[in-house]
Amino acid sequence: MHAQQIQLQEEKPLRPAVTKKIEALGKEIEGVKTERELKDFALFFGLLAASVLGRVALKYVPSGLPSVEPIIPFAVLAGLLFGVKEGFVLGSSAYVVSNFFVPGLQGPWTVFQALGAGLAGLFGGVHRGFGKPTGKALIALTVFGTLVFELIVNVSGGLLGIGWFTGLMGLPLYFLTSLPFSAVHTLTNAGFAAFLKPLLSLRKNDEQKFSLVSLTRAVNGKRLTVRMLKSNE
Repeated sequence: MHAQQIQLQEEKPLRPAVTKKIEALGKEIEGVKTERELKDFALFFGLLAASVLGRVALKYVPSGLPSVEPIIPFAVLAGLLFGVKEGFVLGSSAYVVSNFFVPGLQGPWTVFQALGAGLAGLFGGVHRGFGKPTGKALIALTVFGTLVFELIVNVSGGLLGIGWFTGLMGLPLYFLTSLPFSAVHTLTNAGFAAFLKPLLSLRKNDEQKFSLVSLTRAVNGKRLTVRMLKSNE
């Protein structure tokens, strides 16, 4: 068992032996917490690296594969696994980093790409706060996030490319010409999301290793309540 929270309902000092046991439990739970944080750190940056490398690699395959960019599924996955902040950071930073290595490089469009992908990851994090992460949620949020991304990128592209007034007038035509690319992006992202579904179990299994229990014991005539994490393995 690993001590998570200790509540002492007395002012009288505990016996040295009891104090040492509590200190040992505290150190053990700190070790477990540190190990968990290192695993989360490695998992997050693994997802970030995979999203960046995936986008860059697909830009240089012989067929070109326009609009096939797996960043948004990874952003949604990060949101479902970790939360709002991590989902947004992965999505936005992946576009910023990958734009250093793809045709077109950096430009005003980077801001809107980062915003769109960041919002997709944010949607995953919001869902994590209200429901259990599932494969269906990953696919649905990826599709929705990709549509939001395309809306942001296409509107900004039209306005920046041909001017604000002309761009507003020409947005319907701009969306029509970009429709095939948006469709490819959405459909392929749904496929990537389906492929990434098994990764949802990475942190879920880790979280299910422990359950919270409370123990109350009498020590020197006083009550000592200890809340602990019990291993389920």
